[in-house]
Parts: sequence; C-alpha cells; structure tokens
Amino acid sequence: MRLTTLQRFSDRLLGRGSAAITVPVMDGALKPNRALDDAQVVASLEGIDDLACDGVHVYASAGQELYRLRGGDWVDVMRMDAPITALALSGDGCVALALQGRSIEVRRLSDGAWLAELRSLDGQPLQSVNALAFETDAQLLFTDGSTRHAPAQWCHDLMDKGRTGRVGRWQVSAGDAQGLSHHQEYAWGVLPYRGGVLHAETWRHRVHFDGPQGHAIMLAELPGYPSRIAAASDGGWWLTCFTCRTQLVEFVLREDAYRLRMMAEIDPRYWIAPALSSGHSFLEPLQGAGVKQMGQLKPWAPPRSYGLVIKVGPQGRIESALHSQVGGRHHGITAALECDGALYAASAGSGRLLRLDLGAQQGDPA
Repeated sequence: MRLTTLQRFSDRLLGRGSAAITVPVMDGALKPNRALDDAQVVASLEGIDDLACDGVHVYASAGQELYRLRGGDWVDVMRMDAPITALALSGDGCVALALQGRSIEVRRLSDGAWLAELRSLDGQPLQSVNALAFETDAQLLFTDGSTRHAPAQWCHDLMDKGRTGRVGRWQVSAGDAQGLSHHQEYAWGVLPYRGGVLHAETWRHRVHFDGPQGHAIMLAELPGYPSRIAAASDGGWWLTCFTCRTQLVEFVLREDAYRLRMMAEIDPRYWIAPALSSGHSFLEPLQGAGVKQMGQLKPWAPPRSYGLVIKVGPQGRIESALHSQVGGRHHGITAALECDGALYAASAGSGRLLRLDLGAQQGDPA
C-alpha cells in the first residue's frame, strides 16, 4: 500500500504514469479512415443503443422498445415498462433485457412471456447494467457499470472518477448472481471467449480476459473509451469505442478543483467531457481547438465525439479499425455485431443503424 501511495505521488510530481495526460496516437492498424461514414445506412432509429442477432435478423433497443429489422423497416417486438439498457439473445429463443440498469429480465422472444428476473449481485442491488451476453442458454454474463450512477449518467461516473463497476455471471434458474470482477473503473462490455470472459474497463481504456489460466490484460492504453464486445466469425472479436480520448479531458480529470467546480456549476451538456454527438450548440467546449481550413473542420481536430469500431484477431492483436472522424456523421458507436455475413453498428450519436460488407472490409488494408 505504501509503495502504491509513493508511486502515485511520484507520478503526480513528474507528470508520468497515472498522472500523464498523453493520449495514444491512432496509427498502424488504427489508422483513421471513413469506413463508418461511408457505410450503408440501413435504417434510422432515435435512441438506438444495443444490438443483437439471432443469426438471421438484427434486433435493436431504443428507449423502452425492442425492435426487429425487416428489410429497411423496424418491427415492434415488445415494449417494456422501463428503458432497455442492454439486450442479448440465447440460442433457445429467449431474450435477456436490462431495464433501466436496475434489473435483468429473461423472456421468451416469441410471445414475451416472463421467465426469470435478477435484481442484485452478491446481495447488492444492480444499478447500471449496460451489457449482456449469454454464455450458455442457461447462463448469462453482464456488466454493471457503476453502483452509483444510472447508465445514462456514464459521463457523471467518469467525472466522479468512479471505480465501482462489476462483472457478473447469472445462472438464470438461480436467484442471485456471482461476481466475477469488482472495483472496475466503469465496466461496459462482456463476451464469453475461449472458456473465459472478456470484459472492458472503460475509464482505464483496457480490456481484461479472465480465463482458465488466470487473468490477463488483452488490450491496454486504447485511444478511445471501450464499451460493448461482440464475437467475430474468424475467432476474434469486435470492440466498440463510443468516443475517443483527448488530452484536454485527461487534463481536467487530473485537476480536481476545476473538475469539481465544473460539475457543480455547469450544465452537464457543456462539460469538458466526451459525448456521443457534438456540434449542436455554440456553448459546447472544444470548438476553439477545431482546425478549419476553407471553412472545413479537419479530421485531426480534437474530438468531442467520434465513431470507432476495432477488429481484434484470434491472437488478441488489433487488425483493423472503422472510423467516423471529427466532422463525420456517425459518432457514438455503442454496439456492433456480425449478422448474416455483414457487420452492423449502432450509431447512438446519429440514431442510425449502419451496415458494412465484411468481404470488402477484409480486403481493405485499413
């Protein structure tokens, strides 16, 4: 403990380690492109958040509604009594829905019949369930982002320097769930993988793997804030980053007096903080940092919002990335998955469902 305290003091004194405000550059496999902006817009859906696939159809959540995509139109599947904050489909025709982050319900997809419900993890109430994944038809993985803030208040948790995120496993027939990981600096995204569990720790910009051989950090020092994870057909996985990091936000997080006063006095919409979309008001921060030439905002300007999906290969290495850069249309990617030979991505910032041909993406060196 003393060594940790001395290390933190040294970091703050020298501006390194945990006190550094540097942000990794996006180069190599992460080199920016326009893949998300050039993607096909399949359908619009205000409030789109999470996605699921039964192998043929894409399902999406928006507000209190669960929809199924048919052609280019949305078909209502079921309406819940509270906002849906995460969803997952099982192989036996069931759907798991997180409601307002405070409960998880399992229902039959065909008629909406209620089957089971979970409201706590290790005896503590759920507060911010934001990602679900069936490990088996009877076993569900989930992330509870924070025990202090609702899913819609993720930015509050970042500015509060929250570290109460949890990862859990629920035997659907049982009453309670088992905690797999605690004290996460916001947990958002989980996936069963090679006999273990992948899960994202958002404010630490990394992805963990708890497997048969123990714990490992699969990805670290990401340039964005990682969120939901989905399996890829080649044995790898897709990782969404709902926005990217900036040096200014990293600086604010280390200046406690300024950060606390900002939270107390400024409307959260105008905090110096990440966002799912931007450019809607002259009151937004970071506009002075925008680099414009001939009236055009340049893609290397500091991003308040951004769109990013990362493809990770079977060996755990980043292979490519899909971008919607500064000034792009499709920011705030909160979910992505493969379905029927294509990659679908939910842009919460624009309220659109995007589709990308996987064959074309694999042939693109990106």
